[in-house]
Amino acid sequence: MMQQRLFATALALVGAATMVPQAGAHRGHDAMSVVTLGENGSVTVSHRFEAHDLEPALAEIAPDAQTSLDDPAAIEELKTYLLAHFSVSADGVAVPLAVSSVEIGVRDVRVDYTGVVSGEPKTLELRSTILRDIYPRQVNQVVVRRGQNVQTLRFSGGEAKVVALR
Repeated sequence: MMQQRLFATALALVGAATMVPQAGAHRGHDAMSVVTLGENGSVTVSHRFEAHDLEPALAEIAPDAQTSLDDPAAIEELKTYLLAHFSVSADGVAVPLAVSSVEIGVRDVRVDYTGVVSGEPKTLELRSTILRDIYPRQVNQVVVRRGQNVQTLRFSGGEAKVVALR
């Protein structure tokens, strides 16, 4: 009887120990944005997040709404928040962006914006402080595409980065 209890306790401890690495497996907060500059001057910005990172942040982004990706009021506040924390300028001129679509999945959230640049810009200046005010270790990756050229930027502060367009 005593051996059975010891065996059961040991088995429970081994089971608990195998779950510890899973609990620590969260890789941290990050987001990805893809900026695509079309030949006709169109600009598309697509922000992509993991739902489990974004939903708790809604408490600060939309304090008067429910902390849920199912709440339309929270999504409206999220759209406004993203516009305030991500910017694109072409040759020093701000590119006005407008929401074009929002996709909310079980695991991922995608919010797309569109805009237009005039002429053939030589540089894009980008700034991404998305969720940095909520998660201090937040890292934002921004992929910039123009034709066949692709550049990847990493933002971990409030800095702006300039991309030379070829």
